Amino acid sequence: MDDQLPIACGPGTDLVPRGNLLGPVIRRDIADLNRLFLRLSLDPGLEEDPRFAIGDPVRAALAACDHDALERLALSPFCLFKIRLPPAARAEAASRDRVADARQPAPVDPSAVALCHSFVLLSLGVARSLAGGSPLSPRIALGVSGEGEARLAAMRPSELALLAAWPDLVRPRWPRHERFWGMLIAAAGRADGDLQRWAHCAGLCLLAAGSDAEEGPRPQGARARGRTPRGWPGQGLSC
Repeated sequence: MDDQLPIACGPGTDLVPRGNLLGPVIRRDIADLNRLFLRLSLDPGLEEDPRFAIGDPVRAALAACDHDALERLALSPFCLFKIRLPPAARAEAASRDRVADARQPAPVDPSAVALCHSFVLLSLGVARSLAGGSPLSPRIALGVSGEGEARLAAMRPSELALLAAWPDLVRPRWPRHERFWGMLIAAAGRADGDLQRWAHCAGLCLLAAGSDAEEGPRPQGARARGRTPRGWPGQGLSC
């Protein structure tokens, strides 16, 4: 796969610069984080964890993928999740209290707790490294805002460790676009370079258009098993 990012289209394309902004080292780190995110998203004990709330249809499609398809998905030119920094006041409160949010379901397997914590810390570390050495790249790679990028660049490692306790820090990308997730997964399953580049470009277009934002609470019943979102590719989704 070409190491250069596809050019996004539509409003907001200034956030997706031309050229090879995300070089090989950044892409390597993105792939490593994506592998962890996919592993945790497929953990049955984490289905209700909002950090990995990709939805049942997406989770079922991922579970049907073989190792090679998941690896191709991990090699996407952006993280499959985003980092949302809390307002400064809330971050300070979380640092003082270091209390986990009661909404976070506790995984059955204690090793999953440790892996989740490591994942969040690694993600913050990569985001901080990018913010300090490759301006704009955290916005593409991890969905960090411009203000968040500046805050990350100024943070000490000890501050990152405290920030990792904030429960809303990590969320899946494209929260209301199951159809795009289906396109991305199907492209990875078919091992078609052109199809994958097309899916990556579509993902960047959605990000540039602001479709990465949460739009209020998820409707009741949206996670019901067996419910198929409108426009879902159906049988063509399988890997």
